[in-house]
Amino acid sequence: MELIENIIKIMDEKGITAYRLEKDTGIKQSTFISWKHGTQPAADKIIKIIQYLKVSPNELFGYDPLMELTNNDREMLTLFKQLSEREQIKFIGRLEDKVHNINP
Repeated sequence: MELIENIIKIMDEKGITAYRLEKDTGIKQSTFISWKHGTQPAADKIIKIIQYLKVSPNELFGYDPLMELTNNDREMLTLFKQLSEREQIKFIGRLEDKVHNINP
C-alpha cells in the first residue's frame, strides 16, 4: 500500500477530512489532492501528519515491525504486553538471569 493510501485510510479511521487536516496542520487541500494524483509528500509534511494523526512512522508507511518476528517471538511479546509495567520489569530481570546462567 502506498503512503498516501495509508494516510487516507488512517484519516478515514479517525474521521478526519482533508478540510480538517488543512485547518489543523496548514497542509492545503490542493496539496493533499496532488498527493492522491501521485506527488509524494515532503518530509516536513509527513512529520506534521505523523504528529497530527498520532501514529508511528511504521503505521503511516504501512510497515509491520512484527512481520520479522518468529511465531515464538510474537507469542512472547503478546503475553509480555499483558503484564503490568512492574511485572514486565521483573520478567526482564528473570530473563536476564536465565541468559546469564546459560552463558556465564
